[in-house]
Amino acid sequence: MSMGFWKTLFQVCSGTDVFLRLTECRFGKALFHLIVLMVLLSLMLAWGHSCIAGPRIRSVCHTLFAEIGSLRFTPEGIRTAGNPGVKQSYLLDDRFRFDYYPGDSLSEKDVRNWTTTPSGVIVMDNGLVLWLENSAGSGEGKYMIAPLMLDANPMKTETVRSGLTGGELYRYLKNSLVRRSGQTLHFILPEADEKLVAEYLMTCFALMVFLGSLASMFLLMFLTVLFFSFLQYVWNFSQERRLAFRQILVVLIYAAFPALTAAALYSFFMIPLILPQTVFFVIYLIYYMVVFRKIRLMLNPPDAVPPEDDF
Repeated sequence: MSMGFWKTLFQVCSGTDVFLRLTECRFGKALFHLIVLMVLLSLMLAWGHSCIAGPRIRSVCHTLFAEIGSLRFTPEGIRTAGNPGVKQSYLLDDRFRFDYYPGDSLSEKDVRNWTTTPSGVIVMDNGLVLWLENSAGSGEGKYMIAPLMLDANPMKTETVRSGLTGGELYRYLKNSLVRRSGQTLHFILPEADEKLVAEYLMTCFALMVFLGSLASMFLLMFLTVLFFSFLQYVWNFSQERRLAFRQILVVLIYAAFPALTAAALYSFFMIPLILPQTVFFVIYLIYYMVVFRKIRLMLNPPDAVPPEDDF
């Protein structure tokens, strides 16, 4: 990565004087710098939050396996060592639950009960699913899932999915993780212990944080730049000397760097009821007003007030 990115990041986060020079920057370069920043911040969030969540995940897995014994992989599907034929649910803490549904025991009512925690893991015949609910704003009631299909089928691949409603999640689980009549499942391992499950959950958690953060930043930046570019373009018509639309976009992109960085760092110790998106908008709005006021005064300095005559 070039030193130009780090130099620009430091300059835009330490003051507003650099923005007059940045108006001459190419739009493609500014967009590239924005993508690099979002990827780096998403990697930082994935690493940081997985480190924070690691001890809790290990503790939760220890508590869970003290209850179920182990997860055994049989030709009929994944089964718990204790009461393998009965569906089981454990509220492991205030943020994580475990649900086990052998055979065709999952119902839509079960899915509605998952609202008691924002995350959990589901074990069914063919594999495991780690799920997280996005309860912020319009994302309430939408799920992101990371499935792990454990049957030895080299042609079957599963990826992280997001934006699933409760009904869509229910249908996915019924169609993908329930063993069909007469089907014999083949697993690579005979059973899974708490260490293996904990490592899987931490890997999935980090991947979901990375993808979720990256997608949120892209959406946030798209809407923010779209709104403020229109606002500034209209405002420009009242100025004698004005920025080109390309220059407006470049300034708006670089003005987001401090806000994105601050919002990402804030997420590690966020206060309830104040979302990182709120922190981003507050800082961005302040930066936007200061930066464009400075640019406007430089392009259109106020007329000098003539000195008054003394009588």
